[in-house]
Amino acid sequence: MPGSMDKMGVHLGILTSLTTYVARHTFASTLKSKEVPASVIKEMMGHANEQTTEIYLKAFGNDVLSVASEHLNIE
Repeated sequence: MPGSMDKMGVHLGILTSLTTYVARHTFASTLKSKEVPASVIKEMMGHANEQTTEIYLKAFGNDVLSVASEHLNIE
């Protein structure tokens, strides 16, 4: 049975299963693509240190995240 995030994904045309983990990565990756400093992303993510944030940001090229972030109309 699909969760509410999966239902949202289907509505947006994203057929890959969406999770809170994917959402957090997409959030961080989208901020990075908008040139928000890692120190700010760290605070927004609630990470204790910037190294944890960098782990999230290394996943920037992930296909699932890229597709999902295309649907965020952040300007």
